[in-house]
Amino acid sequence: MVCDLISPERNIKVENVNYVKVPGTKGSFGILKKHAPIVSSLEPGAVKVILDDKTKLLFAIPSGGFVEVTDDRVTIIAEEVLQQPE
Repeated sequence: MVCDLISPERNIKVENVNYVKVPGTKGSFGILKKHAPIVSSLEPGAVKVILDDKTKLLFAIPSGGFVEVTDDRVTIIAEEVLQQPE
């Protein structure tokens, strides 16, 4: 699976993703490979990405945003995306 984190200032593409956890407006939820297509709004918070090799990446979206899941691709669009230390 591929996870794209897109903001006006930077685009981050993460490949070989196994799991993504996002802060949905109705509560946090996880996305695994082969997830059904979905579009959701996101609250400000943390996005956790776990790679196939179990490496964990953490990103902050301080202003919230949107997530779209299609064809084994997770696209997160936010005003700002900050990579956090693990």
